[in-house]
Amino acid sequence: MGIKSGKAATKAKNKYNARNYDRVSIVVPKGYKSDILAVAEAGGDSINGYITKAINERIYRNTNPGLKYTIIGGINGTGKSSFTGVLKTQAVDLGIIIDVDKLTASTGVSPIEGGKMALNTIKDCLEKKISFTQETTLAGHRTKITARYAKENGYYISMFYIGLDHVDECLKRIANRVARGGHKISEKDVRRRFSERINSVINILPLCDEVYFFDNNNGFVEVAEYRNGKLKIKDEIKPQWIVELYERLLSAE
Repeated sequence: MGIKSGKAATKAKNKYNARNYDRVSIVVPKGYKSDILAVAEAGGDSINGYITKAINERIYRNTNPGLKYTIIGGINGTGKSSFTGVLKTQAVDLGIIIDVDKLTASTGVSPIEGGKMALNTIKDCLEKKISFTQETTLAGHRTKITARYAKENGYYISMFYIGLDHVDECLKRIANRVARGGHKISEKDVRRRFSERINSVINILPLCDEVYFFDNNNGFVEVAEYRNGKLKIKDEIKPQWIVELYERLLSAE
């Protein structure tokens, strides 16, 4: 049997679509289509695919309320664990908290084994539809893979990102932590993660429903918020790292 082409192929395709799909048209404000397209392409989707996923996720959340994946992000030494403690005192629902550094330190295993334990815990939460919180530097691709899977399975994704302007301040805080018996992190790794931190944030943003940015130079101060593909900087304090992130996002539009 020959392959159909031209009008015959179009007719066959239309017949197939009519039999298997419903058509839904939406109207958005002028210029918003390009914003949707940018966010969709950043996640590897077409506009239709992105909107369909968004609808499926909303339906799932409505029928499975409260399913949350919370990310506490920031390179080593910015204060992620301290910030998690602050959220706990505010009665924020964090579900199961997964911190690979604490897992490694508390069990006495190698960092590689601690990482495997954290990944297994995350996998278990996702399979059992349990809300969970992950502390992460956002380095590499693992968090993005987790976020994409969580998103496709109806999780609402929130991120709290903690930043500092200077890598030496991160190293100083790590040294103070080690002096008190805490875990040590390679200076080489810290400097590498610091230099890549803006890219790491940009890679995860399209998958987040909401992101709150905090500077920790002198206590946790909220400096920006990200929603619907837009970063809004607070007027009071503008650390260099959040300005750099804003300019990078602006240049990509």
